[in-house]
Amino acid sequence: MPKNPPGLVCLSLRSIPVLCLAATLALAAGCAKQPIESATPAGVAMSPKLGPMIYFEQGAVLFVGADSRAAQYIKDESIFPVGLGLANTGKTAINFSRESFVLEASDGKRYPLVSLEEFQRDYTRSRTDVTLADSFLEMMNQRFSGHTYLAWPLYPYAGQARAVMSEYELGRQFWTHTYLYFPMPEGGIHKQDFSLLVTPRESDQTFVVRFEVR
Repeated sequence: MPKNPPGLVCLSLRSIPVLCLAATLALAAGCAKQPIESATPAGVAMSPKLGPMIYFEQGAVLFVGADSRAAQYIKDESIFPVGLGLANTGKTAINFSRESFVLEASDGKRYPLVSLEEFQRDYTRSRTDVTLADSFLEMMNQRFSGHTYLAWPLYPYAGQARAVMSEYELGRQFWTHTYLYFPMPEGGIHKQDFSLLVTPRESDQTFVVRFEVR
């Protein structure tokens, strides 16, 4: 398990063109079910990697990592996981909710997180997902060794006793890890590119991590 909980960091300079467009689109996030143009311009490269299946973006305020390791084992499920790492290196706390996370497929379609009811009814691999997070947790703990780890139980994994937290405050110099669960896109997930859009609560900026699933 991680030794210390770290904090959030912002996306890297290479991602500024994506962030500028994404920040503008974040203003439309309140119109949740309205069609919105893609936040990721065509031809934008994948985000840099921490490992073979771990992608990230880092800036002055927030680090966002997306791990597709567990997703590669999905076959006939209607839901798939994305490992999430967040670290706060700014000077103030950053707040998140379920609505802070949206998946954008390569065709521009967007998917919100599945509900707790859908997750509990339709998904049976949560305990396996936990075991597949070990390498991501190790990398996060090494990268943010000066930070403090604070768990975020966003979904109730099998056998987990703690209460679910739909909202979360990530303090200064803290980091966390959790799993996000999205509905299966129409085109499937394998050999596909995605963008994870992360918009903190009460923020007009959206952070974008481009990743792929094997």
